[in-house]
Amino acid sequence: MDNEKADRTAESYNRQAKMYEDKWEDYLSHTHQRMLDIFTSGQEHRILDVSAGTGLMAHHLLKKDYDFSELVLNDISEEMLNRAKKRFDEHEAVSFAEFPVEKLGFEDESFDTVISVNAFHNYTDQSLALSEINRVLKPGGKLYLLDWNKKGVFWLVNFCIDIFTNEVIQTKSADEVKNALGSVPFQVNVCEEWRYHYWKFFLMKAEKIKSPE
Repeated sequence: MDNEKADRTAESYNRQAKMYEDKWEDYLSHTHQRMLDIFTSGQEHRILDVSAGTGLMAHHLLKKDYDFSELVLNDISEEMLNRAKKRFDEHEAVSFAEFPVEKLGFEDESFDTVISVNAFHNYTDQSLALSEINRVLKPGGKLYLLDWNKKGVFWLVNFCIDIFTNEVIQTKSADEVKNALGSVPFQVNVCEEWRYHYWKFFLMKAEKIKSPE
C-alpha cells in the first residue's frame, strides 16, 4: 500500500466534504439507487460500508428499513466521516472506523456483507483491498461493488479526471475487476454494465467462496 497516495486521496475528499453531496447529487442519486436495486440484507447481518464517505448509502438503507444488526461506516477521509457521524449520532446500530481498505482493522470473518460504492478506483492496491474484504467476510458473505468502468470512450473521461485531481485514479474495466474477484476468490453472481451521461459503470454482487471442508 502506498501511504502517500492514500493520504493525497484522503486530503482531496477532506476538502470536498462540505459540498460533496450537493455537487454530485445526480451522480450519487443514480449510483446509489442502482445499488439499492439489487441489495439485500438480513435481520442479524453485520454490514460494512468500506468507503462510506458522508454516509449517504447508510442513509438510504435506514430510510428504506433494510434489516441489519450493525452497520459500520469506514472511510479514510476524516471530514467525510465526520459528516456521517453527525448524520447518525442518534443511531446506536451505526458505528464508525477510519481504516484504509487495504488494511482493515477488523477480525476475520466478522461481516455478512461489504459495500463499496464509487470508490474502487481510489484504492492504492486493489488486489490487497479485495483480499482484505474477503478476509473480513464470513464464508458465503456478499460483496456489493459499484464503480467506474474503463471501457469505450469513458477512458477519455477517466484520463481527464486523472490529470485534474490529486486523488488516486486506477479505474479498471468490469472484465478486469471480475477476473480480480475470481482470483481472491469470489464467485461473481451479478454483473451489470451501463452508461449514464458521460459515465460508464459496473455493478457486481459477489459471494465469498467457502473453503472446502
